[in-house]
Amino acid sequence: MKFALEQLKNISLTSSRPLIISDADEVILHFSNLLSQYLLTQGMYVIFTSYDLEGNIKYIDSDKPVDSGLFKGLIEDYFENNVEKQDVVKGAVEYLGNLSEYCDIIILTNIPHAYADRRRKKLAQLGINYPMISSSGPKGPILKAIRQKTNEKLIFIDDISHHHESVAKHVPETFRIQFIADRQLNSLEKKSDHSHHRCQGWPDIEHVIRGYLYDT
Repeated sequence: MKFALEQLKNISLTSSRPLIISDADEVILHFSNLLSQYLLTQGMYVIFTSYDLEGNIKYIDSDKPVDSGLFKGLIEDYFENNVEKQDVVKGAVEYLGNLSEYCDIIILTNIPHAYADRRRKKLAQLGINYPMISSSGPKGPILKAIRQKTNEKLIFIDDISHHHESVAKHVPETFRIQFIADRQLNSLEKKSDHSHHRCQGWPDIEHVIRGYLYDT
């Protein structure tokens, strides 16, 4: 949280524009397909019976679940080898560009800080040139800090239910959109009880945001 707050200090916001805070993995960048490929190189595989990684990553030779204590190292090694390889989600560049005409945008991504600059460079290469904050843990506290920098409407986009719950707790006035780019994960995860909308693509996201901003 401390390092995320330091990054926030360097971000300037337009006083009269709404602010979109968007996640990256499975919202702007595909994550799970490349993770599956990486795990195979480690003698592991992932089978999603739920949205959680714990219990779903198993050893190929034994079908036994990988100990949860290994997850941190696995994720760090995944980013070390793949942070530049993640494909952009269809429509993300175009529709973020459309939204940037009347909203400020911050990318809030839970990624180990050691790989944050590499992700910034990757996003910039894709044409996604918005301020990015690398963070960890539930996102409500950092949204609360962002709220101190603007009185305008806040719009939060994320795939994971517990982040929506956290934001609803800390900054309840935030308009919350759930979007899961991966089709398999999207079919597994029910709509978060703490999101206002579950969208199915970036055109839908822009439509919902326009409706929220101009109908309220």
